[in-house]
Amino acid sequence: MIRRSALVAALLLAGCAAPVVTRVDASAPASLPPRASFELVDMPADSDILPGQARDMVAAALRQRGWRQQRGGEYLLSVTLAERPARIAIRAGDDFGKAMGTIAPAADRSNNRGCAKSDHRLTIALTERTTGTVAFAGTASEFHCSALLTDSLPHLVAAAVERIDTGSGSVQIARKGRR
Repeated sequence: MIRRSALVAALLLAGCAAPVVTRVDASAPASLPPRASFELVDMPADSDILPGQARDMVAAALRQRGWRQQRGGEYLLSVTLAERPARIAIRAGDDFGKAMGTIAPAADRSNNRGCAKSDHRLTIALTERTTGTVAFAGTASEFHCSALLTDSLPHLVAAAVERIDTGSGSVQIARKGRR
């Protein structure tokens, strides 16, 4: 009985000791010009403070990379922040209800190294003002057990903005932190 209790305790602690994995997906049909200009897309007036903070952090990260924030910029920057239960997958479908693909997977052993109660997700998009085409779309997400969205936000911003320079693709970045 004591051994079983010790084993259960060890397994629970191992789940908490697992690294936080940031999943990053990016799509950039063509490389973006360095030091381009951007304008923030307006947010709804009734928005919560946290999405506004995420938007400000992404804009600051772009300015640190040499981008210019200005009215009438070459690109429109939109930022979306979300938190959902990790056990739920989000799928895209056609007009007839047929599943076409998975936008956000549910947590399972293939994509999660420990406890997962919530999925924190940041999505950024840069749209060419003149053509309306999406020049870059990137999503950074993490499964968490007890961490708050405010805990993971700086890591999500850094991971999503980093992909602007590297182009399309998917990566997973492991880091130490509160799960």
